[in-house]
Amino acid sequence: MADSSPSHARRRGHAVPMFVPIENYTPLLEIGNGSFGRVFKCISVLENNSIVAVKQIPIKENSRATPAAVIREASHLQELKHSNIVRLLNVVTCDNENTTIISLIFEYLDCDLRKYMAENTTCGAFTKSFLYQILSALDYCHSRNVIHRDMKPDNIMVDCSKKVVKLIDFGFCRELVDSDIYSSEIATQWYTAPEILFHSSRYSAPIDIWAVGCIFGEMVTGKCTFKGRPKKEIETIFRTLGTPTEATWPGITNLFADLNKYRIFEAKDLSESFPSLDPSGLDLLTSMLCLDPNKRITAEAALKHPYFKDLGLHPEMGGT
Repeated sequence: MADSSPSHARRRGHAVPMFVPIENYTPLLEIGNGSFGRVFKCISVLENNSIVAVKQIPIKENSRATPAAVIREASHLQELKHSNIVRLLNVVTCDNENTTIISLIFEYLDCDLRKYMAENTTCGAFTKSFLYQILSALDYCHSRNVIHRDMKPDNIMVDCSKKVVKLIDFGFCRELVDSDIYSSEIATQWYTAPEILFHSSRYSAPIDIWAVGCIFGEMVTGKCTFKGRPKKEIETIFRTLGTPTEATWPGITNLFADLNKYRIFEAKDLSESFPSLDPSGLDLLTSMLCLDPNKRITAEAALKHPYFKDLGLHPEMGGT
């Protein structure tokens, strides 16, 4: 893990005067910061002087409790053991003046997927391998009733030498319970499933599949799949996939009372937007970017899609 900040633009790469000293970890530089704290590249004595990423979260003395996101991330990563999920190596707590510092120690990875795409041409073969690995991690999570809820290129790290990708930042994740009602708070608009954009409080694993479909499209074109302006994201989606109706999405008018305020758009042929994708790739992308979450493909089914049939021909690409 090199950076768990919400945005790659926050990566600093500066010296680290703000690092709170903890035994056995020597800071090298700051590599990111976000809403909960800072991330540092460090040397770990406990890991044979290897490089690790240390995420430090300050908790003020008068704070009522540790942020729920920190507890969720630590607890879930201690349970989720998969080759495409970042490893949480240690959790250290120390006091610094009137503040408690929680330090999450992660394995270090080269960069996030957004930076990787900006600096490399993701050829079709590597796009396929990366997508398979992402889906493999999600299938593992979903089979354990855990949804990530903040899938985006910034939260997927890349080991550039091995061409292995790993999911990070489980602060927004939730354990699925049939009776639960979840927040419709939007973590990252451009990768948010339409059911959440419609402010539905009942959603499930398909929201992660939608986000990965957006990431798939971005890996293919190098451009954000649905880059809408604030409050215009729904219309941006409709312009490409068509405005849903009761016939294409049963129950949509009850879910989204304002649907009649939007223009009627016809669905476009996705081959126009993704000309480099072969028919099997287009079929998989279409099944992931299905507006109706009940018809959206699952991670388990996606892993068996014909698009991946030749993946074994490229063992040097890494994988699960």
